[in-house]
Amino acid sequence: MIHDVRRKAPGRGVWVHADPHCLQKALERGGFQRSLKRRVELPQLSELLAQLREGARRRLNEALQIALRARATTPGQTFVKEAMRNDTIVVLILASDAGESTRTKFTTNAQRKGIDVIELWTGDELGQMAKGQAYVSVIGVEAGPHAERIVKHWKSLEALSATSKT
Repeated sequence: MIHDVRRKAPGRGVWVHADPHCLQKALERGGFQRSLKRRVELPQLSELLAQLREGARRRLNEALQIALRARATTPGQTFVKEAMRNDTIVVLILASDAGESTRTKFTTNAQRKGIDVIELWTGDELGQMAKGQAYVSVIGVEAGPHAERIVKHWKSLEALSATSKT
């Protein structure tokens, strides 16, 4: 089974949104077989969700890398602080291993301004994505299609990840 997160693969497909209850119902009631008009070998729900989370995480990584290459981002604390002051940031990427003072300073300001905060990457991972720097604790994403794409994939990943916690 192929998970076409990009919705570009040729041929017949089945669309089910990232709600575990919908996936469970589709598995239990034969929704995949009915849509495809043939018998299909399907994984267990937990395995299916793990595969979908992996695909969503990959798409989120790609979206952030594209935004970085397109210069629709502002990496580094000094630049992000200034961009937040000017209200040009709509998404804040915060390193999962950022210091407590950095985390408090940026998340408090982001919450006050209604900015989404994503904490999925370490500072080393963000540094590698941001032009091969050693460590980046924070990246701001400017308003526009790149930010919209990042938020879309992040929310999809969050919905899929919430299922593993229940």
